[in-house]
Amino acid sequence: MARRSRRFSVRIETEWSFGITVGTTQKKYERTGGAFALPVLPLVLVLVVGVPIIWLTIAAFGALGTGSNGLTATMLPTALRETGLLMISVGLITGAAGLAAAWLVTHYDFPLRRFFDWALVLPLAVPTYLAAYAYVEFLDFTGPIQTLIREITGATTVRDYWFPNIKSNWGAVLVLSAVLYPYTYVACRAFFLMQSTSLSIAARTLGANGARTFFSVVLPISRPALVVGMTLAMMEVVNDLGAVQYFGVNSITAIIYSTWINRSDFGGAAQLAVTVVLVIGLLIIAEQRARRNRAYSAQRDSRVPPAREILTGRRRVLALAFCTALFGFGFGIPAGELFYLSVRLYHPETLALMVNALVPTISLAGAGAVVTVAFGLLAARLGERPGTTSGLIRIATLGYAIPGTVLALGLLQPLGQADLWFNRMTMALFDWRPGLILSGSMAALVYVYAIRFLAVSHSTLDAAMRKRGRAMLDASRALGASRMRTFLRIDLPTLSPAILSAAMLVFVEIVKELPATLLLRPLGVETLATLIYSRANVGLFAQAALPALCIVLAGTIPVILASWAGDRRKV
Repeated sequence: MARRSRRFSVRIETEWSFGITVGTTQKKYERTGGAFALPVLPLVLVLVVGVPIIWLTIAAFGALGTGSNGLTATMLPTALRETGLLMISVGLITGAAGLAAAWLVTHYDFPLRRFFDWALVLPLAVPTYLAAYAYVEFLDFTGPIQTLIREITGATTVRDYWFPNIKSNWGAVLVLSAVLYPYTYVACRAFFLMQSTSLSIAARTLGANGARTFFSVVLPISRPALVVGMTLAMMEVVNDLGAVQYFGVNSITAIIYSTWINRSDFGGAAQLAVTVVLVIGLLIIAEQRARRNRAYSAQRDSRVPPAREILTGRRRVLALAFCTALFGFGFGIPAGELFYLSVRLYHPETLALMVNALVPTISLAGAGAVVTVAFGLLAARLGERPGTTSGLIRIATLGYAIPGTVLALGLLQPLGQADLWFNRMTMALFDWRPGLILSGSMAALVYVYAIRFLAVSHSTLDAAMRKRGRAMLDASRALGASRMRTFLRIDLPTLSPAILSAAMLVFVEIVKELPATLLLRPLGVETLATLIYSRANVGLFAQAALPALCIVLAGTIPVILASWAGDRRKV
């Protein structure tokens, strides 16, 4: 018996999506079957932000069987080994330090606890590459530590005494851990503040001491928050370029940069970059699994803080010393060294260098913040729709997890090809060649910033939209206002605090960003980050101490505001 023929019709829907309907039904396919609906605008957004990864994947497969494949096979084992050891070491140290600090400030009372409660977040304001440069200056031969040793011992040269070399793998582990532990601290602190203390009280009532309660009760139930914080710290390790290069670590990101810049081997760099994306994907899956497991924690009324035990004697001193050491190593030493160098070695030429780099930095950060917030607002609006749309938006916001080096590498050739096509078109139509208007201008940097930091603006605006709801928007539409009038008179004013907050966060992130800026900046353009990088690599970091201090100060303000806002928020 012949099959009955089916009619296929395609209709454009008013909500910027198209559907393909099967038979006479006009229902959309959701999960159970029927017709298939594919949102156009979210899909376009995913494709726009996915250009680097798509291009790198094509280039990686295209380089198979060439010299690039052999180069990758030679360098990849070393890169994976050193990157893996660095990630595991930093993950374990940041996990232990962040968990212990969060437990102390939420469950015990000791001197300066209120200060450490928010101050332990401040190392997030110090970019990893700045911390690396500051620590080398601090522990160098002319730094205060070795100078003090020579004064005490009477030594005159390095051969007269022993001092460890900070420019090594272990130095990279310690410095990165010192500035990245707040990821675990913030996650565990929020978890403990939302966690019922009944389990700990029950354990203490049954005779368990503090140590046994911590390892038998607290540690298992805090595992999701701990894994989330450690995963974020390890993702930052993969993203880092300046610090690992300065310490001489053959991490996979540093090798990608070296393969492309020093060897001009795009195929080999693409293969290494795709490997990085796979590693990041595994970390994201682990982080999502950890978030799913949060359901087993006991909840409490978040308006009531957990009871704090007053520490006395030696335990009080140890708690104070531990938190002081964390704050000192993560923020005190880098910021103090930068301030010392800025004051001691101040010179008009240093100020002129900073001013020359400050103008393009502010211009790029301002333009990038505007574009990124606009895309974040669009993504948050599209994410309100159920089904496939929200899933596509989640994919579009994954750029924050991908290293800037990988994103920049994936945009170099597509933007160059777009410039080539555009110049051919203008030559054919107007006999005019505009040049590299995309790959050779600040437009490339704004593009990569929008991809990299879309998640920052989207998460801020999406949370604000969910908190506000749609009642006011629906009321405006019911009263006859157009979509544009509702957007301008209701939507934007009610979201203005979140828009400003998102813009500030993106602005600061762009000011600190180094890898993508280093690869895509136009010729002759120096930002604060690239100026610091170029000076540090030739042993002249002291000349860039003032610009570095500006970056730290720029990052400190939003970190403090975010911490205070989190403390005041009622959930």
